[in-house]
Amino acid sequence: MKYLRLEIYKMKRRKVLLTFLLILGVELLFVFSNYGKNANFISMIADPGAPAWQDLIIGPGAMNGLFFPILTAVIASRICDMEHRGNTWKLLECNNEKRRTIWFCKFMIVEGLMLSAIMIQALVIVAYGNAVGIAQTLPVSTLVSFVVGTAMVTSVTVTIQLFFSLAFPNQLVPMSVGMIGALIGFISTLLPPGLRNILIWGNYAELMVLGQNTSGGNLQAAELQVQEINFVPLGILFVIGIAAFVLFLKKFERYEY
Repeated sequence: MKYLRLEIYKMKRRKVLLTFLLILGVELLFVFSNYGKNANFISMIADPGAPAWQDLIIGPGAMNGLFFPILTAVIASRICDMEHRGNTWKLLECNNEKRRTIWFCKFMIVEGLMLSAIMIQALVIVAYGNAVGIAQTLPVSTLVSFVVGTAMVTSVTVTIQLFFSLAFPNQLVPMSVGMIGALIGFISTLLPPGLRNILIWGNYAELMVLGQNTSGGNLQAAELQVQEINFVPLGILFVIGIAAFVLFLKKFERYEY
């Protein structure tokens, strides 16, 4: 608990929270500013049978694949860079701080911020939908599924970014990993399901709760179709993420600085 408080204090000094709010704010502004100009969404607002809420949910869902890997990489790098720059690893160990404690504290901070980002998105979705007066009843189960699914994928990316940020003094390495993840997440909806599930960040595409019924073969006339989130690949990824968490922790404990 003492080291966690110290991490929070150092986070304030590095203005991590300000960086977090700026990146998340840019994403939300980009997503929700487009809904006011979206004729399809506007036409669904007054129709109780139209999937207006689902259309509102896929806005952040589509952009999380681009913004969340970058946001995770930036936060992880900011809270780990201070140790590399100050060369304080041996100082922490001389003060009887175990590597395991350092890992868990930094993970809790990054994971806590990313979970906060997901919850803020959910609150903004509900607030925006109520503000424009969507006639459809709020699909709580769909929104909860979106939040849980996003948290599962994000937890794995946090583990990856934290390890790279702790292992490499040059923070260009973990930032490059984050940029590659953002590229994969951005194009993931264009990839076949099997391939995007292997690519980790591509699993953000599984969180799209609204698609098009293309069974007729005409993309222009295809109707919007509500679809359930497939938690099978997300569950497999989450289990792999837990194994990676343990593996990276053990490797970090033996790492020589």
